[in-house]
Amino acid sequence: MDRPPALDGFADQRPLEHAATVAVAVVVFWIGYFGAVAVGYGDLSVLASETNVSPQRVGGMAGSILVWTYFGLAFVRGSGGPLLNAVVYPLAIVALAPFVGRWALFGIDTGAVVSRFVGVFVLEPLVTLAIAVVPGIGAFVTLLAIWGASIDDDERRAWEDRHLSAAFYEAFVAQDRE
Repeated sequence: MDRPPALDGFADQRPLEHAATVAVAVVVFWIGYFGAVAVGYGDLSVLASETNVSPQRVGGMAGSILVWTYFGLAFVRGSGGPLLNAVVYPLAIVALAPFVGRWALFGIDTGAVVSRFVGVFVLEPLVTLAIAVVPGIGAFVTLLAIWGASIDDDERRAWEDRHLSAAFYEAFVAQDRE
């Protein structure tokens, strides 16, 4: 089964570079997440309780802004993948990295996790995720808008020719040039 072109990486990067881009992004997220909580609350121990969502939201927003900005810069450099940088990687990191980071520091609060995530429709974790995701997407879009406004059509076409895989180009860009 072939991978859809939307999930292609940028054409001129090695797999190790691609993996390093994602690994660094996780670290960037944690710097924003734990840094914002440390600055805003004075102590990371406020994250020890799974049910204390206010510091999680503050950290999530800061981490999200940093990670989506990082992926925006990686996009401009041609590291990662066009759709992967815009949606897949940052969304997965913002959704999962807070848990991994908190659990690595404080252990898993099993009772709180169960009470927070078990039920017919769990609204609070989705609200926390949405609160974190929106400013990050805004940072990504703003960065790419500034970059897009600062280059001309020839530079954009040269970037597309150099960085986009043939399958991605044919599926998403070729019709725009006609």
